Amino acid sequence: MRSILSLKARIKNIFFSILEKFAFSSDRNNKPIVHSKMRKILVAEGGGIGDLIRVLPAIECLKDNFPAASISVLASPEANEILSLFSKKDIVSEVIDYDLKSRHRGFLNKLFLILSLRKKHFDLIYAPDRGEGMREEVLMNFLTGVPHRLGFQNGRAGSLNTIKIELEENVPIVKQNLDILRHAGLQVTKEEIDLRIPEKDLLEAKLLIKQLIQGNTAPFITIQPGASWNAGYRCWPLENYIALIKRLIKELQLKVIIIGNTGDMETAGKRILKEVESPAIISVMGKTTLAQMAALIKVSNLFLGNDSGPLHIALALKIPSVAIFGSTSPEQVIGQHERCVAMRKNLACSPCYVHQHDYRPDCKDFRCLNEITVDEVFHAVKKVLSDNFHEGIS
Repeated sequence: MRSILSLKARIKNIFFSILEKFAFSSDRNNKPIVHSKMRKILVAEGGGIGDLIRVLPAIECLKDNFPAASISVLASPEANEILSLFSKKDIVSEVIDYDLKSRHRGFLNKLFLILSLRKKHFDLIYAPDRGEGMREEVLMNFLTGVPHRLGFQNGRAGSLNTIKIELEENVPIVKQNLDILRHAGLQVTKEEIDLRIPEKDLLEAKLLIKQLIQGNTAPFITIQPGASWNAGYRCWPLENYIALIKRLIKELQLKVIIIGNTGDMETAGKRILKEVESPAIISVMGKTTLAQMAALIKVSNLFLGNDSGPLHIALALKIPSVAIFGSTSPEQVIGQHERCVAMRKNLACSPCYVHQHDYRPDCKDFRCLNEITVDEVFHAVKKVLSDNFHEGIS
């Protein structure tokens, strides 16, 4: 199976190379961006929750640079719910679904999407594509006929963008997303991610926490043990989470809430509850909306989890965090001033995934994750709580 997938990937890359070469030779648009002519802008980010979160400051900047323009956002159904938490959501005039798992899976479905975007006559597309789907998505952006296409370049991938910068391995993605705008000669007027949790969701979260802590002042933490993409390469072993939670409850008297999306990891929440067997832990995995999950993170004393969407929510909300990294790069995720301890192993092969377009995971032993010990994470949690713990839930 692995060899078949590898062969398909090589054939696909050859196909894209031919199309890129032909398209590049036919594309002669190097015209400067004229502000007065920018009436319709498309922000395209088809990745997950964390990817869309890290585009929000750029959306604000685009509106500030082109106040008369309408801004549409192309996003996956899994991620676009985060726009409801965007403090400036009113500047987004339209949200367009990009459903790679269903509606837009396959060549013909993508072609129909391209044709529908062409009919909208966008003047500029800002698309910070990176990673495995980068070449395909940059080519799709070219085929929409949008004259100004802003994004990354990584080797040949991204060559069809009219304004592009090289993707860097050791710089936070939020900053790199804004650097695309700087390279286009635009003003960066916003650098921080600003999420706002609805009051009703915050109230529900606080009520749930009060039931859990039962009137005492014990700190509580939210834990997210899953990941939606390549989970085997990003998730710390579940048995380690179970052993850690037992220690956190016994030795630090912590209260624990397990969070996460529906799907296979929902069974993980049930397994954790079964093996921990304590009134100090509850699981809402698969039982919350994104806003409700964000509210729980917001009112918690600490977030602990893998490199996945909830971690990006915690960082945006300035919640003290302990994040576990395996194949991915902490430097691309954690900003300089964020209160987050990155648990990682500096192996010769890691990080192996830094959003390169030709990434093909072939690891079998996941040493980068398996060698992070329960003791190491326990002491990291203890330290962060002692440095940042705020008492009580108002």
